[in-house]
Amino acid sequence: MAIHSNAFGRVSLTGDDAKKFKRQVTFGRPKANAKDNVERGVELVQSFRSQGGKLTFNTVKTK
Repeated sequence: MAIHSNAFGRVSLTGDDAKKFKRQVTFGRPKANAKDNVERGVELVQSFRSQGGKLTFNTVKTK
């Protein structure tokens, strides 16, 4: 597969995958459901922050 990542989350696309991604970014159209989900997420984040919320993530290494 042409996707490479490291512990810091960097992703590199090569070859045909890179070309396809570039076409999707340039010509792709978001679905209506995605727009609704983003709006809902923004509302949740704003509510969380306004109440002094703090979030911590713990990761578990899998095999």
